[in-house]
Amino acid sequence: MQAAGLAVLYVVVATYAAHVAEAQFPRVCTTAEHLRRKECCPVPDGFTLPCGGPGRGSCQVIPDGTMKVYDHKPNYARDDRSQWPKLFFNRSCVCEFPFSGYDCSKCVWGRYGSVCDVTKTLVRKNVTGLSSEERAKYQTYLNRAKTVMSDYVVATEFYDTMVNSGGINPSFVDVSVYDLLVWMHYYASRDTILPEDNDICKIDGDCVLDMAHDAVGFLTWHRGFLLEMERSIQEVNGDPDWAIPYWDWTASEQCDICTNDFVGANDDNGNLDSGSVFSGWEVLCKDSEEQHGILKPCDPNHRRDPPWKVARNPGRQDTEKWGESLAWLPRREEVDFALRFATFDRNPFDKTSDCVFRNLVEGYADTTTGKHRPDATGPNGERIPGAHTLHNHVHIYLTGTMTDVPTSSNDPIFWLHHASIDRIFEKWLRKFKPAVSEYPQDGAPPGHNRDEYIVPLFPPYTHGSVFKASTQLGYDFEGVDSDGKSDGDEEGNTDLGECQNVPPEPVSVVPGGAGGDVASMATTPLATIFAIAGALIIMLLTKNLNTLAV
Repeated sequence: MQAAGLAVLYVVVATYAAHVAEAQFPRVCTTAEHLRRKECCPVPDGFTLPCGGPGRGSCQVIPDGTMKVYDHKPNYARDDRSQWPKLFFNRSCVCEFPFSGYDCSKCVWGRYGSVCDVTKTLVRKNVTGLSSEERAKYQTYLNRAKTVMSDYVVATEFYDTMVNSGGINPSFVDVSVYDLLVWMHYYASRDTILPEDNDICKIDGDCVLDMAHDAVGFLTWHRGFLLEMERSIQEVNGDPDWAIPYWDWTASEQCDICTNDFVGANDDNGNLDSGSVFSGWEVLCKDSEEQHGILKPCDPNHRRDPPWKVARNPGRQDTEKWGESLAWLPRREEVDFALRFATFDRNPFDKTSDCVFRNLVEGYADTTTGKHRPDATGPNGERIPGAHTLHNHVHIYLTGTMTDVPTSSNDPIFWLHHASIDRIFEKWLRKFKPAVSEYPQDGAPPGHNRDEYIVPLFPPYTHGSVFKASTQLGYDFEGVDSDGKSDGDEEGNTDLGECQNVPPEPVSVVPGGAGGDVASMATTPLATIFAIAGALIIMLLTKNLNTLAV
């Protein structure tokens, strides 16, 4: 019975994991009645039953992906992102394969067509190799997404403000498709903002709670985010073949796409050139950095006077503050170094983790030693910059909008940069071919564990659901083979800096946890080999004993 129960739980969680999702919530589910019932199971167009009914989907309880009640920060239990998305909804559509979406009217990633019977693998290309027509599409498609309204809306008040003893007062606003994407990144990355009776956020550290960065979920969160962006841009522009290009920033010391042909040239003050299609773009949710003075989520329709515009001034960063290397882009050998590390992550699964692939790529570990290196103070009181490598390096190098974490997705270069990070992640996945059990099931900061849902995507799916080869999610990378190799990769170098003799991290195994499938309960590959060998030995001994008994 226990095995059967685990199997049923796995089927339910795995079905949620297959969803194509957006965020925050579908407009049709944000009425007072929907919030009262805590249910989002719309009837899709052309159907008569919620979620489409048999053959499409059904309305089911959302499994609780949260591993435990965290004491990580005292504010966590009062954050709207806690135990996502069950504070708002505990029932949503579970779609039958190959359907997906909040009402099961869409297809899972990699499937297309009115009945999702067309299989297609998109190819993400190097942006510098695009034709003039393809470059123009990137500009035109993103610009159009700034003006087309999404069928999702976002909250401008906390749940406790909307739903309380005084009644139910939904507070959601319409938002464009592109601005929804900006808001999603802001919402996951922002500090906790609590109601006015808050007696918790007394110092900055009390309110730091990032669901997308600084921990093991960094790569999987952004992989899911890029998939949502890609699908959204396809739909807005009626082009199911469009794929996000990637920017290989190791190919040049300075930004070779910061021109009007790509993402916009800039003047010495960081203002985008008037000849760029992006020069008029305003930065949304920048107020979010003033956490203690704002007591509600960002309204993406709020405009400042004068407006904040997208800004960028690559290579002009304060090198005394950030280090000399921030005057140019990361080097190819730094990526090669990161790709030598077979361990994805290790305790404490945050930005202090040493000798792991994830923290090297995110940029908190030194790409010569492999270890976390924080900012320090020298003997004469001088500031010694810490490690700001790869992903973080590029954000800081570009300055301006990209340097502000919650609002960095306002800049159209954000997607090209993160597609490149996802490509590095994909090369690692293909090289080491890890089981999903190599992603920690618990022990990580809130919202980052394997079976926890990616905030704020809805319908929900887990980090573990995208910890797999990109071809299983409907896309590929130009020039990357099945083993993660591409032209110019190093050969034979095994130097791991100061991590040469660091043993591999044991895999976290929690039998019976949310989504406890076979992969979740698996042990390390080596342990699995020993388990199989042990079983064979027992079988042979049993056979021999039976023979003797005869």
